[in-house]
Amino acid sequence: MRSDPSQRPSPKMRSVWRITSLLSSISLVALPIIYYFLMRYFSFPTLFIIVLSVGVIGLILFTTLFLPSLKMKYTAYEIYENELEIQKGMFVIKRIIIPMVRVQHVTTEVGPLLRRYGLSTVNISTAATTHKIEGLEHHIAENLRDKIVYLARISDDDV
Repeated sequence: MRSDPSQRPSPKMRSVWRITSLLSSISLVALPIIYYFLMRYFSFPTLFIIVLSVGVIGLILFTTLFLPSLKMKYTAYEIYENELEIQKGMFVIKRIIIPMVRVQHVTTEVGPLLRRYGLSTVNISTAATTHKIEGLEHHIAENLRDKIVYLARISDDDV
């Protein structure tokens, strides 16, 4: 059996995941607020608003503080001569193996939040789908992109 991939995202990616998780869960704050206004006009129990508020706060804390560390632990990649392996997931761990002969093109992507932390994403496109390796330092992402293109070209010449 093959060992787990050893290359991991930059530790700065944990902060990016925390910020995106916090921004995406802000909409959950609307639930207790909406319920509070409904409670004022209708006769809903006050205990429910307390339970709902504690639940929303707990969920936001869990997804912001705990999940990014867990995601960092299980996100990895490894590049071999004939294939690329990507591991993703937290509770269900998915390991994807992409043969180099299937790679059509490779791009790097930098959004505003990633740029702030000096990180990039490498997108590997095959005929069927696109796979991402997130949270790499800019120079590592550029080198990885070039290496995948080089290995894909060699694999293509062998066929």
